Amino acid sequence: MHVDGGGPRRSVAELHEHGLLRDTTTFVHANGISDEELRMLAEAGSSVSISPDVELKMGFGTPMTGRVLAAGLRPTLSVDDVPSVGGVMFSTMRTAFAVQRRLDGGLSSRDLLEFTTVDAARSLGLEDRIGSITPGKAADMILLRTDDLTVFPVTDPTASIVSAGHPDLVDTVIVGGHVVKRDGVLMNVDLAVLRTRLLASRNRIGEAAGISLDGTWRPQPRQA
Repeated sequence: MHVDGGGPRRSVAELHEHGLLRDTTTFVHANGISDEELRMLAEAGSSVSISPDVELKMGFGTPMTGRVLAAGLRPTLSVDDVPSVGGVMFSTMRTAFAVQRRLDGGLSSRDLLEFTTVDAARSLGLEDRIGSITPGKAADMILLRTDDLTVFPVTDPTASIVSAGHPDLVDTVIVGGHVVKRDGVLMNVDLAVLRTRLLASRNRIGEAAGISLDGTWRPQPRQA
């Protein structure tokens, strides 16, 4: 559920009054909600997902990472709007880290890595299956190159991931024990076909919206 505290309504408090806060609900953003409402979420076992890039770009307010932690919650991280800010979790971690460090210096690289792994799994109620490399859990993992000049030499792996990580470092991706990317190349995926389908979809949507391929808007005649 997307929620913010920018208006006169106190959404979280109203949900609390009606007994609707649950440990199965994740509240996205939560910019500007009160400390009292954060305590309500903590008591209910709800979770909060921070989308720092979107929140800063769209003027929602300062990401709530530090305040969420102070309320006894472990936040998770999300992208929210891929067309607006891209879908790279590395940059999402970096933005959340930089903003909170500017405010109070209260986060560590390990915090950010946990927000995107074990804390994210816990917020979904799936901590017994995913979120960490533990015997009995699904083998979901990514392997990152450490010889790339953008991170070499890697002295602190966690700090390198959070402060300098980027998609080009992803060498291997394993989902449920199955390799879906190896040596930086997706397995069993025809990118040429996907690109063709994407362009066709882009053109179809643009035509329906009256937007040409050069980005200019061309109003369509009203239908009778």
